[in-house]
Amino acid sequence: MNHVRARAMNCDVDLFDCGRAAEDRLARCESWLHAFEARFSRFLSASEVTRLNLAAGDWTPASPMLFDLLRLSLELARRSDGLFDPTVLRSLEGAGYDQSFDDLRTNRRTQPVAPGSSAWRSVDLDPTGPCVRLPAEVGIDFGGIGKGWAVDRLARYLQRDCLINAGGDLYAAGAPDDHDSWLVGIQNPFEPSQDIMTLAVNDRGVATSSVLYRRWIHDGQAAHHLIDPRTQASARSNAVQVTAVAACATLAEHHAKVALLQGVSVGLDYLESESNVEGVLVAKTGDVLATSGVAGLKAGSVPSLVAAV
Repeated sequence: MNHVRARAMNCDVDLFDCGRAAEDRLARCESWLHAFEARFSRFLSASEVTRLNLAAGDWTPASPMLFDLLRLSLELARRSDGLFDPTVLRSLEGAGYDQSFDDLRTNRRTQPVAPGSSAWRSVDLDPTGPCVRLPAEVGIDFGGIGKGWAVDRLARYLQRDCLINAGGDLYAAGAPDDHDSWLVGIQNPFEPSQDIMTLAVNDRGVATSSVLYRRWIHDGQAAHHLIDPRTQASARSNAVQVTAVAACATLAEHHAKVALLQGVSVGLDYLESESNVEGVLVAKTGDVLATSGVAGLKAGSVPSLVAAV
């Protein structure tokens, strides 16, 4: 098995390829990752996303990749009735997340600038350009969806018997050497050295949303990066972590975030209702709930090969 670790999108990205002559493929993947971050990071002044956000209110040319990612994000916003919202950037900044988390200071003091909920409904797309027009004062942050989308693109390039893990958002294709499946551990958020369970995954995406890791103090109060579009503030549900398993990393990321925002009980019902989706939810109390299909994914006490968180 060939392995490369890169630093991109504010996380460690591990790429595993079990095929022959994998070194060149993995090197190209690493280069693509850095190019993706340069284009889509809101923290880089020259990125395409930054240029789009600065031009809010005006029609702006978009690369095909940006246009496709934004169109998908808006479709996911429609599916979730706005619980997933790519237009919460100003609320993120208002909560203190106005620079890369690697550079974020412990105590932030900023003034919230929130355009209000449902701004995503007013984003205009013109595929003939392609061009995009954001409402005035609205900004885009792809966040975890962008990370999942990048993971899926890399998995399609590597194709078989590979795994891409971007800080817990991953896609597992085929199986590694000497195993029938990729073994993915779900970390206990209260005891990070321990796993809640290990899942056996083939040709699926896995993603975790948590309110316990990307945290800081804003105006004397705890804040985190998961904004609830209904309040334009850090989510306050009774779920602290949700791991979702879906057809791809992008959808797994989407479902994990939506379930976490809804809380443990409603979030569990939501995941159960979604086709081809399973999930594990951790409550503030430490209780662990899982969808009915998770039992079929468990790998018993076998140590995990990679971590979902």
